Amino acid sequence: MDFTVTVKPSFEEYVRFNRVVRNTLGRRRLKTAVLSVLLLAIVAFLCVMREFVIACAFIGAWAASIALSFAVTRSNIKKAWNTNAALRENETKIRFTESGIEIASSVGQARLDYDRIYRLIETDTHFYLMTAINMGSGFPKDLCTPEQQAFIRAHCAV
Repeated sequence: MDFTVTVKPSFEEYVRFNRVVRNTLGRRRLKTAVLSVLLLAIVAFLCVMREFVIACAFIGAWAASIALSFAVTRSNIKKAWNTNAALRENETKIRFTESGIEIASSVGQARLDYDRIYRLIETDTHFYLMTAINMGSGFPKDLCTPEQQAFIRAHCAV
């Protein structure tokens, strides 16, 4: 099977890519869950000790740190998008062949064998082909037929 997917990135797609990769490869959800359980244990202990003000301070600090983390991440993503014209104006063509993937854009060209794909991340709406833990390309699944999607799963899954 031989087919090509053409992707013109938007800011929303760039944000989605960063969120999905960070959550999937960075184990962010696991870290958040572990820290939340730890916080709840501390708050429960403080409540048993009748230290309600300190318990509320812990909860407030936890909520503020989560809000600050989201704001800083969003700001960093926006800054990267706005300062990188090659990223904003780059149209990428990803060609899938039996022997590998050919990626061509205004920045350059590359050819990868399927066994060189670090990881395929699949969501309900997108495929993300990761060439390294912090580098890859994503595209909406609806750019591919069901047969092409099956081809991608079969050849890119490591």
